[in-house]
Amino acid sequence: MEGKIVVYSDQTGLGKIITPERKKYNFSVDEWDEYDTMPAIGQTILFEPEGINARHVRLMEKGATQDAPPEPAPRPVESDAPKQAPNFLPEAPKPEDETPPTGLEASMEVEACIQMHFADILKRIAENRDLMRENRRLDFVRMHRFLNTAYNNLIEIDHSFENYELAEVRQQLLEAYDTYRDFKAKTAYIQNAYQQVFLNKQMRYKELRAKLELNKAQIAKLSESAKNREQEIREKSQKLKSLAPQSEEYIYLFNEIKILKRAMVDAIHEVAKLTEENRLYVEMLDNFYKMHYDRFKKAFGEFVESHDALLRKIQDVLAYKFDAMMWKKANRSKPIQNFFAQAGITDEFSAITYLKYYLKTLDTSKLNQQNQELLELLQYLEQQTKKRVVCIDDDTEFLALIKEAFGEIDRDIRVSLSTRPETVLPDLKNLQPNVLIVNPELRGIDLEGVVGYARKTVPDLEVAFFGKRINRELLMRAKEFNVAAIIPKTLHKQELTEQLRQYIE
Repeated sequence: MEGKIVVYSDQTGLGKIITPERKKYNFSVDEWDEYDTMPAIGQTILFEPEGINARHVRLMEKGATQDAPPEPAPRPVESDAPKQAPNFLPEAPKPEDETPPTGLEASMEVEACIQMHFADILKRIAENRDLMRENRRLDFVRMHRFLNTAYNNLIEIDHSFENYELAEVRQQLLEAYDTYRDFKAKTAYIQNAYQQVFLNKQMRYKELRAKLELNKAQIAKLSESAKNREQEIREKSQKLKSLAPQSEEYIYLFNEIKILKRAMVDAIHEVAKLTEENRLYVEMLDNFYKMHYDRFKKAFGEFVESHDALLRKIQDVLAYKFDAMMWKKANRSKPIQNFFAQAGITDEFSAITYLKYYLKTLDTSKLNQQNQELLELLQYLEQQTKKRVVCIDDDTEFLALIKEAFGEIDRDIRVSLSTRPETVLPDLKNLQPNVLIVNPELRGIDLEGVVGYARKTVPDLEVAFFGKRINRELLMRAKEFNVAAIIPKTLHKQELTEQLRQYIE
């Protein structure tokens, strides 16, 4: 098929062909079959159409017989006397029902872009692997305001309260919280993330956008130039009417108008060329955007979900560590002990105790939003302190002994007993236990399946083992499954109770 190159860019290697029938085809330099020359605007060529794309593009040989294209419209002939210049500004290009071209390839894959952009997050998670193994945690997003208030109040009561160890953990906690909030902000809007994480790392995409903007600036400049020349032609043509046709001034002005017209027409042609080129660029950029968006959205969503949970766990484990350390130190402080005694606080030193004391001073009928959140925080902390334990063992007498021991430790501990994993595992979502204690030597047990399912159902679950004999093999399995403790089955009731008390508390 015969055609003519009407758009071509040396920088991108992309162009557009128009046929005598006014059909348009896209092509890239990869489809150029000539050896001695490169594509150029205005060349008459032959090609093989494939959809909206042209393949095997080559110059038409002189004398080749093809259907002759329509004769180009003749340029208007200059009359002896100039007329008022017409409006040469180009019409807006008409929309065409074409599928966007697909000539732009990604310079970096979606997954690689995500990994590179969040390298600091991956590094922080890797540096906190030890914390990731901990199961005791506090929701710092929920209680960070109260924890900071309690900490500052304890310092006011005892000016020597803050020490290096406590300050260091607090600093780690605040840094983890800042990292988490920054991650939430950067991942809140998928369109912004798509631009920042993926598109900004695509070199060809950025180059094409830069070329598009450069063309826009050039179009504006040329259009303004054409408009100014049109106005100048109009003014000079009006002046020409008052001059004698054979005068030297008339001839000079007449030639000047011709030069202005030529420059204006050249500018208009260049605007048309750049406008068509930009249309091609916009199609390519839009097509590239749509081509990778769904894949990015899926991969990015999975990354955010998993790493949001990891970052939150780091800060929540640090919050538990800071809270426990703070109240342990408060319990050893004489000024704080005196303050609690004078305030009539007799319970143990803890966030719950201090929060209850603060809430007693408030009129519950006139609570503002912030104090209402403190009431909800108290409910959360009280719920956290109520242990829920699931025990799995095939010895019913031993399980009964376990239940009695937990009852003596704290009657608020909710204990669920089972001799078979398959009967209790489906109910884990409703039970939401803090601790699962299982006998790894149960006949026919799929320990990996049981522990894996339990931890997937209850992400913060702590796992312990029952064991008749604590030998090397059992210790190796405990390490493999990141088990918090091994409870011996050979202990008497009093010893068993004390062992469970130490573990639970």
